[in-house]
Amino acid sequence: MLSDKNSRVIRAFGILNTNIPKSLPLYGIPFPGQYLIDPDGVVRDKQFLDDYRERPTASEVLLRDFGVAGGLKTIIRADEVEAAVQLSANRAFAGQELGVVVDFSVKPPWHVYGQPLPRNYTTTSVHFDTAGILRQSLTFPRPQLVKIASLGEVLPVYTGNFRAAGTMVVTGKLKPGNRQLSGELCFQECNDEICKLPRTVKFTMPITIEPPATANR
Repeated sequence: MLSDKNSRVIRAFGILNTNIPKSLPLYGIPFPGQYLIDPDGVVRDKQFLDDYRERPTASEVLLRDFGVAGGLKTIIRADEVEAAVQLSANRAFAGQELGVVVDFSVKPPWHVYGQPLPRNYTTTSVHFDTAGILRQSLTFPRPQLVKIASLGEVLPVYTGNFRAAGTMVVTGKLKPGNRQLSGELCFQECNDEICKLPRTVKFTMPITIEPPATANR
């Protein structure tokens, strides 16, 4: 922690938060940022944000850079598809950003679809209910382009095991305590001969919302 009278160091680095009016007590704080530096002094990751109220948790950094997730896994099984949804941590403050990963497993000879995809097929996706999540994003790996002989089309598909990863911001409306986040998995599985109807599978996963910190008198 650095005591920075009149924000002189903040101004010298050019990171004064210009989104805060001078009339507010918070005026003078910087844009929040963080660096990940290895033992040799090499910067391995960096992230700067526009909003001081939404901060990435340390658990998200561990997940993004080292693949370490501390939250409980929620397993979704439907037909020949299995998806394990896991947060970077199972505890957070309202308004915090967490990492999220989804590990998929598709039994051969079946496949599911990626993007871009014609309208008559369903793309594989995972979405959380906006009642508990303010913002979310999930990035899938690049699918493999495969020619489906029975359809006469070249389509982007996923087979076997693959991982999607991203972030989610817990809404500030969630009250402290043990809560459940709701979501749904959408996909359509096919093989070289047939396509099953699109599936939407709902799921819930636990999260503990911490009470806000209070300053000592």
